[in-house]
Order: sequence, then structure tokens, then C-alpha cells
Amino acid sequence: MSFKIQISNPEVLNILDVDVLSIEDAIEAIFPLETEYAFIEWNYIYIPLSYKYDISLMINDFIKIYIFLNDKNSNYLEIHWSSNTFASIWILSKESNNINIKSNWNNVLGQLKNLLNENNEILINNYDFKREIGVMIKFIKNSLDGVGYNSLNIEDWNTFPTF
Repeated sequence: MSFKIQISNPEVLNILDVDVLSIEDAIEAIFPLETEYAFIEWNYIYIPLSYKYDISLMINDFIKIYIFLNDKNSNYLEIHWSSNTFASIWILSKESNNINIKSNWNNVLGQLKNLLNENNEILINNYDFKREIGVMIKFIKNSLDGVGYNSLNIEDWNTFPTF
């Protein structure tokens, strides 16, 4: 079983929109629609993710997962991914040093829904999973920071974990 996140090399628009107040909206503002996709590798199945419309909606859940992985008092988390091209429910549970993820896939880009539902469970080392999720969070935070977004102009900036 495998889980990885591939960042790729998306174009980042260097335009600071002063009307943007949230991380989600800032991500949507800096990534053009026509740029490289990120990919989640789920059991060797590659799922494309648009930075503009998927990652922007997913970032807060990535942060929730990262916090969950660091929380010694929490053993269960349910995530409802809300993007219409990455609609899935993940139930995460801690099992010793591992994370078990059971998923139910409703919609993804490409013809992957049935294949993903046939391969809907993974078990991954907590450290490895945290590293993969952290790579995406750091990339997004650094991209936003590079354009000029920070805690002074983004209301929820402080939800980013400290690495």
C-alpha cells in the first residue's frame, strides 16, 4: 500500500490581491487554472489535483490531518473532502505507529472512482504520512509567502502549523 503527494512545478502568479482574506482564497488567486497538477498516489493510483480548485479547498483539511497526526490524545479523524473533483470521505485511525485510512470515493478527475473504491484502504507509517502532508502544507505556505501573503493580510494564516 502506498500514499505519496507529488507537488509538481505549478506556475505561481505574483499578484497580491488585497481583497483576499483567507488561505483558501489566496491559493485560488495565485495559481492559474492552466498549470501543472499535484498528484496523490493512493495505492499506486495517481489522482490529479488542481491547485486552484482542489488544493485551495483541501488545504484546511491537510492542516487538520497534520494536527491530528501530532495529537497524542486523538485516535480518530473523519475528513469530508469538499472539492467536486476530489469528493471523498476518509476515516483516519491511529494504530500503533501507523495510520489506517478507509475511504469512500464519490468523484475524482478521470475514470478513477471505481478503481479507488476497490482499493479504498491504506495503512501508512505515521511519520511517513505526516511528512507527505507536511510537504504540501509547506509548499503552499511558501508559495503564498513568496507572493506577499502573511498573518498581516490573511485572517486564518496562523492555522498553518509550525514546522
